[in-house]
Amino acid sequence: MFENKKIVIVGGSSGIGYAVAQKALNAGAQVIIASRSDEKLNAAAKQLGERVQTEVVDASSDQSVADFFRRVGHFDHLAVTIKPQLPSGRFLENDVGSVVAAFDAKFWGQYRLAKYGAQYIQKNGSITFTSGIASRRGYLGYSAVSAMNAATEALSKAIAIELAPIRVNTVCPGFVDTEPPTSGRAQHIKVLSPTLPLNRLGVASEIADAYLYLFANSYSTGTVVVVDGGAIC
Repeated sequence: MFENKKIVIVGGSSGIGYAVAQKALNAGAQVIIASRSDEKLNAAAKQLGERVQTEVVDASSDQSVADFFRRVGHFDHLAVTIKPQLPSGRFLENDVGSVVAAFDAKFWGQYRLAKYGAQYIQKNGSITFTSGIASRRGYLGYSAVSAMNAATEALSKAIAIELAPIRVNTVCPGFVDTEPPTSGRAQHIKVLSPTLPLNRLGVASEIADAYLYLFANSYSTGTVVVVDGGAIC
C-alpha cells in the first residue's frame, strides 16, 4: 500500500509512534523515526530492522526542527506522536511551569513540526497530529491535558484549510496501556472512566491503524479520528 512512500514519524522510538513505524514498514513504506533521544532511536531501530532510518530532533527548538527537515528532504506523510511528561494534578495544585513545559512539548512541538515540515511534503501528502480523549470530556486531574489536546485538534482543523491540498488530521487515542503493561494502570483508568464498553485498555498497535488509514485516505482532512474503545460514549 505504501511502496515508494516516505513516512516521517516524530515520536517513533516508542509507544504509538513505534507501532505506526512498524505497520508502515510492513506496508512497504520508507520510514524515518525521530525523537530527542539517540539512545531510544537506536534501540527502536534494532527492533524495527535495517530499513528504518533515524534522526534526532528537538521539537521545542525552531532551529533543530528546521535543520531536521532539511536533512530529511521531501517526503509524503508526517505523523507526530510526541508524548511528554503530562501534568496529572488537580488544577489548583499543578505547578504552572510544568504545565507550560508540557504544553510547549505537546502542542507547540506539533505546531513547529507542521510549520517547518509543510514545505517538504509531496502533493497529496499529509500531516497527522495526536491529541487524546481528554479533549472531549473532563477527567479529574487532566485540566492541562484537556487544554493541549483541544488546542491540537483546533490547530489541525484550521491549517487543513490553509495547507490544502496537504491533508491535516488528528488521531485522538483513548486510554492506552504501556508496553510492557504498567501495574495498576488499568485500575486507575477504571476510576477515571468507569464506563469502558470493551472493558480493557487499548494497545498501541490498535491506535496505529488510524494513522495508516489517514495516510491512505485521500479525501480525509480536518478530521479527528477517535480510537477509544467507547470511553466517551
